[in-house]
Order: sequence, then structure tokens, then C-alpha cells
Amino acid sequence: MNDKSVVVELLLQEPLVVVLPETHLLAKEPELALSALANEPFILVPRHLEPGYYDQCITLFQQAGFSPKVVQKASQKQTILGLVSAGMGVSLAPASIRNICRAGVVYTNLGTPVSQVNLAAVWQQDETSSVLQAFLEVIREIVQSAPGIVS
Repeated sequence: MNDKSVVVELLLQEPLVVVLPETHLLAKEPELALSALANEPFILVPRHLEPGYYDQCITLFQQAGFSPKVVQKASQKQTILGLVSAGMGVSLAPASIRNICRAGVVYTNLGTPVSQVNLAAVWQQDETSSVLQAFLEVIREIVQSAPGIVS
């Protein structure tokens, strides 16, 4: 399959936020530079599950002048939030994670430059099935109507 045979539709872009335990010394800051977290333990998603997102985070850390000390990897956002809430570390996540109310966790904006996470749908250009069209209609509607999602 060559690049001309696929369609890529950008559905949304959203900034990354820092996820901190509410007891963290930086938890009351309205905005943080990523470099302020250089000595923190991090909880990240495993690279094999989300390679693009993982690599984007690692690149951001390197641009901020450090390599993260990854103390735990978790595949589910709820698990990451639970580990952060327990004080095991900090994390980065797309801003829509703010829609998950989790006791013991605060979400803090990253200072500039803010990195964006992209969500896109990709399909073969010659695919015209009613199932694909229905799927695209549903995801477009969800993205347009979901509170707290930046599109």
C-alpha cells in the first residue's frame, strides 16, 4: 500500500498535561516547565502499546534536558492515575484526561512550548463500505460533542 492509497483525517489535537499527586510540592503551580520534573520518578505507558506517544514523551524529556527515571509502566490511564495518586510518581497525559475525576491527583498545564497529541483516522482511499462511513460519522460526532476535548 502506498501513501496515495490512504486517507488520513485528523480528528483532534490536544495539549499534554502533567499528572501529579495532590500532595506533591509542585501540585499548586498553575503551570510547569517540563524541566522542573527532571528528578521525578515517572509512570509511563509501555512503548510497545503506544510507540508514537511514548517516543513523543521521551523526545520532550530530552528537549527539556533530561532522560526520565521511569519507575513504573502501566497500560491503562486509570492505572496510571492510581499509581500517581499513591505517590509512586508523576506522568504526562493528553488534556482530556481531566475528564477523569480521580481523588489524590491534580492536572497541571505544561509551559510553552506545549506539545500536542494528535488523534487521526486512517483508511484505504478506495474503501467505501457503509460500516466505515458509519464509524467515521460516529467518531466525528463524539469528537465534536465531547466536553473537555480540544479539537
